[in-house]
Amino acid sequence: MMKSRQNAILLGLCQFCYMAATAVGISFAGLVGRQLAPDPAWATLPYLLITASTAIATLGLPRQIVAWGYRRLFALGALSGVASGMVSVAALYAGSFWLFCLAAPLQGYYQATTLYYRYAAAETAAEADKGSAMAWVLSGGIFAAFAGPMLAGRAVSAVPGVPFAGSFAAVAALTLLALIPIALARLPQSASNAHTVSVSVRQALAMPGAIEGVLACVGGYALMMFLMVATPLAVAGCGFGPGGAASVIQWHMLGMFAPSLVTGRLITRYGPRHIAMAGAGVMLIACVLALSGLTLAHFHVALTLVGLGWNLMYMGGSTLIAQVPAPERTRLQAVNEFTTFGCVASAAGAAGWVYQAQGWYAVAQWSLGLLAALAVATIVLSRRQAAYAI
Repeated sequence: MMKSRQNAILLGLCQFCYMAATAVGISFAGLVGRQLAPDPAWATLPYLLITASTAIATLGLPRQIVAWGYRRLFALGALSGVASGMVSVAALYAGSFWLFCLAAPLQGYYQATTLYYRYAAAETAAEADKGSAMAWVLSGGIFAAFAGPMLAGRAVSAVPGVPFAGSFAAVAALTLLALIPIALARLPQSASNAHTVSVSVRQALAMPGAIEGVLACVGGYALMMFLMVATPLAVAGCGFGPGGAASVIQWHMLGMFAPSLVTGRLITRYGPRHIAMAGAGVMLIACVLALSGLTLAHFHVALTLVGLGWNLMYMGGSTLIAQVPAPERTRLQAVNEFTTFGCVASAAGAAGWVYQAQGWYAVAQWSLGLLAALAVATIVLSRRQAAYAI
């Protein structure tokens, strides 16, 4: 138990470095994209490329874990994040939108490797403690919710004449710090995937709880991303400056990660399915609030609830996946991460277009529709899985 708690805390520090760095991209990638892009409709293309490259990278990660182990994989991912921050700084100096886009695959690979922090923590935990171990990892985002946006906002003008360059230099520095807890963690030995390759996707999804887990992760993340990517653009469009956008994202991230202090215990008490369903309910409330006004307070409350809904859906879904036995679990993890970030990439790309073409209220309305579609898909596919099992 002590070893698993220590690993979870160290991986939580890695999560802090990642999320603090990511807060810069969430707050400013769209604004920088709009500043550099030849057409404002392309403003969110860099974020779309990050999520798309994350989805692609997840396809090879299971084999890389087997070949290199968790430690080398996490270290390589962190170094890729450092390189992304430096390329972004160079792009801002050069005023090049396309160079800024080239930083995206580097950040995408880093993001893909961080997805396995929670799985690495769960592997060293007892069956009943897997949810708590993953919650400890995600709790690293609590401090990132304060430090990331604050650092991003203060560093906007750190480099005279080159707005946002200081913020992306901070991305490189924060990511570099992740190498320290990666070196100190007693990471589990990666299990061979010799049997995993013989497990089909259909077999993995046929396991109890698999479909609910994947849909909770995919739906929660895609909905959160759709609303989050459009938010800085909407905040700026309503006349609030970069500080306002950073503040909204700060509270959003607090909503994403602060509940991790209790989510693990809630999952243990009520079960991951009920927690994921509660998260969907919170998402529904957030969408309704997003439609109720355009003040900074509306953005703060709605995005905080979006973060809370994501936490409950993502943690509930991840725990359902972690409870699937090997070798189906390894296959299911790969399927989940690829599907999640494939949908996240689509959501990130669509968010900018919907906002530019139809406005913020349309973003919230589309989110309500997606939430309804997710509920229907979960019910239908779960019933089919039950019938197939019989």
